[in-house]
Amino acid sequence: MSLADARAIQPSLEAVEAEPEEDARTLENIAAWCERFTPVVVIDAPDGLFLDITGCAHLFGGEAALCGQIVTRLQAQGFAVRAALAPTPGAAWALARYAHISAQERGEEALLRAALAPLPVEALRLDEDAAALVRRLGLKTIGQLLAAPRSSFTARAGARAMLRLDQALGRTPEALSPRRPAPPVFALRRFLEPLFSVENILVATERLCADVIEKLDLRGAGARRAALHLFGVDGRDRVIEIGVSRPEREMKPLLRLLREKLNRAAENLDAEFGIEAARLDITRLERIEGAARTLAAVEEAQAGAEQLAALVDMLSARLGPKRVLRPKLHDAHAPEKAGAWSAALHSSPARGEAYIPRDGVMRRPLALFSQPQPIETIAAVPDGPPIRFRWRRVLREVARAEGPERISGDWLGGLPTRDYYRVEDKQGRRYWLYREGFYGDSVARPRWFVHGLFA
Repeated sequence: MSLADARAIQPSLEAVEAEPEEDARTLENIAAWCERFTPVVVIDAPDGLFLDITGCAHLFGGEAALCGQIVTRLQAQGFAVRAALAPTPGAAWALARYAHISAQERGEEALLRAALAPLPVEALRLDEDAAALVRRLGLKTIGQLLAAPRSSFTARAGARAMLRLDQALGRTPEALSPRRPAPPVFALRRFLEPLFSVENILVATERLCADVIEKLDLRGAGARRAALHLFGVDGRDRVIEIGVSRPEREMKPLLRLLREKLNRAAENLDAEFGIEAARLDITRLERIEGAARTLAAVEEAQAGAEQLAALVDMLSARLGPKRVLRPKLHDAHAPEKAGAWSAALHSSPARGEAYIPRDGVMRRPLALFSQPQPIETIAAVPDGPPIRFRWRRVLREVARAEGPERISGDWLGGLPTRDYYRVEDKQGRRYWLYREGFYGDSVARPRWFVHGLFA
């Protein structure tokens, strides 16, 4: 109704302008606060949250105690809260919004059916049109919908309602998207009293590391990235992130990096009211090969792989992960894109031996120009190698030529085909040239470039 009609009925009505963006921001803040109870939090806009508490309830005295604690603490912050525990998201949504009391159903389907039966059909998360259609058919409660003939009802435009009913009862799976990807491995600790000093936080961090290492052992994997979440009494979430250059499953390296980060961030933690809980998430892990190595590789003769990895981790923690780089090969058609630099923490050292031809002659140069340089050529035949070419205003006579090595264009990027030639001039200098395009394929003439030099 209009505001004037509403005030005529209730003169003391207080009207406030709606602010959907502020409501969404507040819901996001509440979701971030709820991560101290579980890492899997799903936002159900505009006014709801799903929390997957599987494996977390025992830390809070059980499921009922956890649910009660969430409700009590949110009410203390000034929010009106209703919560329910159920084995499916649809059942939890229905019980939280339409049950007269806070119901916690975790039994068999028969118990869940009994809890949902008296609720109205709107509790199945139906839109207005679908709910109106069901009511026009004379079905007002979920119990009546359960008793209706399934085949005939579904045929009469009730497919949406039956899908929601199956999701609520757990017959059909329902996928939810958490606000953050759920970590494959995590450990959570709550404290009887808030922690204020970095030393006490480090002690708690050591125990978290021990917990995650035990889980990593069961998976046969090591951590590549980790995030330490410190949940303050003030409701704020402080995050300390680390990364390592190789899968790590030892206490000392992980704790050393976390200590380094915490010492650097100590001034910005601002834990005025203390830290009430902490969670260590392994956001990325990799399998650790169990094969024992008997001989060290040549490149590890001066420094072991563990020492190099420790050095990379320490420099990345101090200088930043984007400032410590290592060369990386990529599977790319264009040779200029085959080699690049990548962050040492986010890439693994190159493995395997370089391919060496049997005759010992390298088919490609080790050094390439950052941008191929155009040249002018004269060839005996249109699609053959050049007999002379001009580069940097100097004319060079070709004594020998080998090729072509054809590299097809990338069909995604639309790059033209290239024919590469290994060319040697009369002074003994060797070049890597290529022709871009073919004669007769288009109006534009093919172009020639020098891409690299052989030593």
